[in-house]
Amino acid sequence: MDKDSSKKKNPSKSRLLSALVIVILLAAVFFMVSDAPFIKGARDTLMRSFGYEAIDEKEGSEQGEAKDNGGGTIESAGKDNIGGEVASLDVGALPEFNGEHYVKVNGNVPEFPAEVYERAGLENKDGKIESKSLTPYEYYGSLDDLDRCTYAFGCLGEETMPAEGQDRGDISSIHPSGWAKAQNWERCHLIAWALSAENANPSNLITGTHYLNYDGMRPLEEEVEHYIWNTGNHVLYYVKPYFSGDELVARGVQMTAKSVEDNGKGISFNVYCFNVTPGAEIDYKTGIVTTEEQAAQDARTYIINTRSGVFHYPSCDGVKEMSEHNKKQVTATRSELTAQGYTPCGYCEP
Repeated sequence: MDKDSSKKKNPSKSRLLSALVIVILLAAVFFMVSDAPFIKGARDTLMRSFGYEAIDEKEGSEQGEAKDNGGGTIESAGKDNIGGEVASLDVGALPEFNGEHYVKVNGNVPEFPAEVYERAGLENKDGKIESKSLTPYEYYGSLDDLDRCTYAFGCLGEETMPAEGQDRGDISSIHPSGWAKAQNWERCHLIAWALSAENANPSNLITGTHYLNYDGMRPLEEEVEHYIWNTGNHVLYYVKPYFSGDELVARGVQMTAKSVEDNGKGISFNVYCFNVTPGAEIDYKTGIVTTEEQAAQDARTYIINTRSGVFHYPSCDGVKEMSEHNKKQVTATRSELTAQGYTPCGYCEP
């Protein structure tokens, strides 16, 4: 009877053991590939303890998003994204777009106004950061007299970032200076939501192209985010949009960052990102974007609402609802109409 009972129990033990092995293997795979910040941090720490390079750092260097300059400092302005250098930024003579995402400023060496250090309880002594009483914070400058964003800065850390599981709120109610419908603009954060948990803050959102938002700024923001999660350290951060004259759309954005506890060995960059769309012409005063295809179009018939200054295709529903008193038919090119100050309809997108 004991022998028979043993035979019945063994298959159950085998199945249980197999299930346990499968669970362990799945957990190991999840640990190695998960993007969850707390798992990334634990994974990188484990890899370093065995003398290996952190997985995320290795992938970043292969993709050109982060490059070790030999002294341990991560140069976020990777080789594939840099198009030159400027000693400083002058609003009257901003760098010309040269086909790259951004240029280095001041040799890529971070510089901050004294207030950035003071608010964080820090001192800058000959390029070295000394802490009196480190205080994480964010600060957003007031809009100027044209309702344009001015600057944003802070000492960023886990304290300023969104809580785990927190979702970003809706920001569609904010229309930054220069915002124009149907021009493929994006609301671009000066300090990314992932670093600040700031949603619909008018002082933190500018009118930006996808090229600026995702190709220029995002890799730098993600590097800072991953550094903070992986180390628990803090990063001084300063972002300033640059406008030419009374234009309402920024020509570009300066991004400056330096890690605090390791005095810039982990994060250190100072770059100017271009607010452009390659192959398209931007009117930075009105926010109207004209693609090469649109610029090459022949003259055609449009309907102008003389009251609103918006022009439509004749088939647009907006034309049907338009008062005859305000309706004007013209034959012209799109570029000619925008040059005269008319705005393309946001629905039919002429």
